[in-house]
Amino acid sequence: MVLLLISVITLGMIYADPAYAKWGNLAVHEAHKKYEASVVDYLHLGRTTISTNTATEKFKLILKKEDKEFGVFVTITFNPLNDKFQSIQFSETEQ
Repeated sequence: MVLLLISVITLGMIYADPAYAKWGNLAVHEAHKKYEASVVDYLHLGRTTISTNTATEKFKLILKKEDKEFGVFVTITFNPLNDKFQSIQFSETEQ
């Protein structure tokens, strides 16, 4: 019984979502909605701390709409103290 509990706890720690997962899901969802395109690739570019109550997470997504593939940088601004969303920006690029 104890071994089972330890293995469940260990597996939970190994497969925990990264800190940016919440914002990555939002980036994918909002890009799909805005561009009406499928997301075919996803890259987390990193977090930038702007001040004690403002940070950004930046992602690069590759989207596909019909036969066209294109890149979109998505920057999400949020409050790291309470994890509350503030804004989202999109910037298109060629892959």
